[in-house]
Amino acid sequence: MSLSTLPAWALIAAGLLVLPPARAQSDSERQAQQPIPSARNFFGLGIGAFPQTSGSSDLRTLVLPVIQYTWGDTAYVTGLKAGLWGYVSADRSLRVGLYAEPRFGYDASDNARTAGMADRDFALDAGPSVRWTTAAGVLNLDVGFDVTGKSKGQVAQLQFIRPLLTGRGFRLNGIAGATWQSADMNDYYWGVRASEAAAGRPAYRAGAGTALSLGLSGLYSSGPGGALFYGVSLNRLSDAQADSPIAERSVTPVIYFGYGWRL
Repeated sequence: MSLSTLPAWALIAAGLLVLPPARAQSDSERQAQQPIPSARNFFGLGIGAFPQTSGSSDLRTLVLPVIQYTWGDTAYVTGLKAGLWGYVSADRSLRVGLYAEPRFGYDASDNARTAGMADRDFALDAGPSVRWTTAAGVLNLDVGFDVTGKSKGQVAQLQFIRPLLTGRGFRLNGIAGATWQSADMNDYYWGVRASEAAAGRPAYRAGAGTALSLGLSGLYSSGPGGALFYGVSLNRLSDAQADSPIAERSVTPVIYFGYGWRL
C-alpha cells in the first residue's frame, strides 16, 4: 500500500466514520486495545532500547515508568501516549477523539555520523485520533501536528493490533503499522543542513515518506496481580529516511521489557 500524501490518510479516516458499528466487544478485542496486552489498567517500570540517533546502529536504553490507564469512555494514557474521546459508538467499537504523544530528538554528539551537527529537540505531536475495534483486531489512526513547532511537520500513523494468544497466564499481540511523515518533519530529524555538512556527510534535505513496522507485545502473569511485560518491533525506514547520510541502517529495532501490576 502506498501512502505518500496526507489526504490519503484523511480518506481512510472518513471511511472509518461511515462504517456501521461492530458487535459487542470480546475479551480479546479489549486486550488488543492496549500496547501491553492486559485487559485491565496496568502500572509498571520498564527498560527500553532503541536507536541512539536517527537510524544509528548503536542503541540507547531508558528506564521509564509504564502507565496504561483508562478513565471509562473519556480519557486514557497508554505508555507515552494520552488522549481524550469525544465520540464513542453505542457498542464502544468506534471511538473518535484527540491524542498527544512525545517525539524524542537526539544529542548529535552521541554518534559519529551526527557529531558536529545541532541537536534535534524533543517535540510533541497532537491531533485527531480514531480507534475501530473489530472481531479481527483493532485499527488505530492518528494524524498529528508538531504543536511545539520544532519541525513544523505532520505525521499520520495507521496501526493494526491483533490478539494472538488470549490465555489468562500468557497474552500476546501482533502489531503492524505504517507511519507517514511530512517533508518538514523528516528533514528536521533526518536532514543535514548546509552548515552541518562535513567530509563524508553531504548536505541532505529529506522529503516525505512512509515507514513500516512489525512487532510483538506480550504479558505473562506472575501472581495475583503482577505480570512481566515485553515487546520487540522492527521498523523499516522510509526511503527518504534511509537515504540520509546520518542513517546507518534501513531497519531499526525497538526492544523493551519490565514488570508491573494489573489493577
